[in-house]
Amino acid sequence: MTRDVWHGKANRLSRDDPVQWDIINQVEAASWKSNTEQKVVELHHDRPSVETLIDPGAHAPGIYPGQPWAGQVIRQRRSLLACDGKTSISAGSFFTMLARVMQRIDLDLCRRPMPWDVLPWEPAVHLALFVHRVDGLAPGLYMLARDPAKAGSLRRAMHQKFAWTSPPGCPEDLPLYLLEEGDARRLAAQVSCNQDIAGDSAFSLGMIAEFESCLRRYGPWFYRRLFWETGMIGQVLYLEAEAAGVRATGIGCFFDDPVHQVMGFNDATFQSLYHFTIGGHIEDPRLTTLPPYGLDH
Repeated sequence: MTRDVWHGKANRLSRDDPVQWDIINQVEAASWKSNTEQKVVELHHDRPSVETLIDPGAHAPGIYPGQPWAGQVIRQRRSLLACDGKTSISAGSFFTMLARVMQRIDLDLCRRPMPWDVLPWEPAVHLALFVHRVDGLAPGLYMLARDPAKAGSLRRAMHQKFAWTSPPGCPEDLPLYLLEEGDARRLAAQVSCNQDIAGDSAFSLGMIAEFESCLRRYGPWFYRRLFWETGMIGQVLYLEAEAAGVRATGIGCFFDDPVHQVMGFNDATFQSLYHFTIGGHIEDPRLTTLPPYGLDH
């Protein structure tokens, strides 16, 4: 093994003093995991309604045209910087993406498939979707209950006016619900700090966590674990978008209180933790793409 030699010196990006966010330090201290707290969160294997057996190929083959190899998808994966505001995706691709973020048991392996096997707890994050350009689906608000057993508690916590109907063509084992039809492009951008990428995409979403119950059950340290789960969802969606011929990006700036008002949440039972968007991307000519690995690696 050869040792790499570091050349040059890193430049300081800004000469301004770093902005002090005292609340960040307070959150870090409050969510610290001590040695006396529970180290492992066990799965409940007596919940067949949640851990539904799933055929790993049921939603996949033939959905994405010209299905690329995994290595190609992983190496070409990029975050979009802007959406073209016109690209749509098929309903089949949309359903496949959502099926991929469901933590179910693989029939062949008799366990959760990668990467979900690294999260030793039941799904605690659900997706509030702003659908804009999905062929065959009405634009509007949708909800994916990643734990089907929690659909009832989500429904009780949200606006009573929502329809909670299964969209046309949706697989029977995918707990996706149409809440309200309508043009949600402007709304999606507004709740994501007025960023166009949330409204110009095929669809965007907010990741809604079972907040208070998880912190009470496991302790304040589980706050970080909820973000682990949102991160895992995001990484899966990144790759699914690339495989479908579109592109994705996380949205770190959003207004959680307006999201809660839109959905009808009025307490800490559910909390919006992260946003995401998927759509047709606009190439940025300022960026250069180089091969990820040299021939000697």
